[in-house]
Amino acid sequence: MEELVGFVTGNNNRKKLLSLLGSKKDMDTERIAKTMHIFRPSVDKIIEEMVEKELVEKRGDYYRLTDLGATVERMIQNI
Repeated sequence: MEELVGFVTGNNNRKKLLSLLGSKKDMDTERIAKTMHIFRPSVDKIIEEMVEKELVEKRGDYYRLTDLGATVERMIQNI
């Protein structure tokens, strides 16, 4: 778990994305990019990394936190 917290907190955009999905629940990549004010290819890369770590999952056209992602997001809020 510490490794995942370090993975997320090691990159400000990963941290923002985790927090964003924690508060907004389901979002598509266009909306994520607009909300975070970063380019879509950057969002795609961050999401790909987070899906690989099982922090985020895709449901249709939307992404959301997995249970593990929600746990890590809560841990980061308490830091």
